Amino acid sequence: NKAHMAALDESTVPIVDIAPFAAPSLYDDAARATAARAWDAAMTEVGFAVIVGHGVPAKVVEDLRAGAGDFFSRDAAEKLAYRHGPYGNPLGGYTAMGTEAVSRTRDAHGSDAGGAGGFEAALPDLVESFVFKPDEATRPKPPALEAAGRAYHAALLGVLDTLHAVTAAALGLPAGFFDPFYAPEADVSLRLAYYPPVPAAARNSSAVRYGEHTDYTGFTILLQDDADVGDLGAGGLQVLRKSGAWTAVRPVRGAFVVNIGDLYEIWTNGRWRSTVHRVMKPPPDSPAADAPRLSIPFFTGPHGDAVIEAMPTCVDDDHPAKYAPVKALDHLLSKLAASHTLACVVFVL
Repeated sequence: NKAHMAALDESTVPIVDIAPFAAPSLYDDAARATAARAWDAAMTEVGFAVIVGHGVPAKVVEDLRAGAGDFFSRDAAEKLAYRHGPYGNPLGGYTAMGTEAVSRTRDAHGSDAGGAGGFEAALPDLVESFVFKPDEATRPKPPALEAAGRAYHAALLGVLDTLHAVTAAALGLPAGFFDPFYAPEADVSLRLAYYPPVPAAARNSSAVRYGEHTDYTGFTILLQDDADVGDLGAGGLQVLRKSGAWTAVRPVRGAFVVNIGDLYEIWTNGRWRSTVHRVMKPPPDSPAADAPRLSIPFFTGPHGDAVIEAMPTCVDDDHPAKYAPVKALDHLLSKLAASHTLACVVFVL
């Protein structure tokens, strides 16, 4: 079908309409089967998809973008008042540029099996961030993010439920297969990732906005910056394909970009790919190098005590389990520890 052919086209990331699962009363089983096949093809061939038909109102998205723009425009001292610990701490909060080098988390996950190595020397990423935790009551939240963050967080939990329904259908699993792994609540993290204009000291260095990596746990539901142009020479989000070629992801207005993390690679016994991706910086003298970039990933995964091993529909006598079972929290913590830079290069803005 057309969706499967799009998944094979290395110049694009496939677009999948998940409306038959987001609004099931409006569609029949045939429509759901078509969507499930398209989802399986996208995750198998690319590990990334652009999703439409998700049902999140545009105002919920735009309100969060506006709140994020307000917060990141504040001076450094005001933002640092919301720092509650290192990135990944349970309180969320602000992380300044120069404290994370995500490429250092590279391991054997991903279709390149870790690539050529050498990532332990990666320079810090050119990004600052705020992690919004709606239920964290011991620390104040920036006023511009309070209501917008809560509304967006709740809406994306609904998208996650839809993705689980699509995934169960795509992999021949019972409809409630994921419930025990995500109950009583999923381990999710709403991150606002802000890339300031590229610092002068970094424009001709090997530093990038966010280094190549695989995501750590379950689905990442990403609101991409609308200003990305989808061209490899212009910076922005890029995905590593099976062939070893990079594909630039062109934004689709009103859509989200979804990819799977390492735990899905284990869960599906390698059938679905925890795909390597990165955010490159624009050319040094381009207008984009002087412009900020905002992307908003919603990281999702099973609760910390969940033990992840190959799903029953992904193993048989010809396809034995490739990965040892792993506790979700153990895998997450090992990745977070690897990403933190102890001796940082700080680029002066």
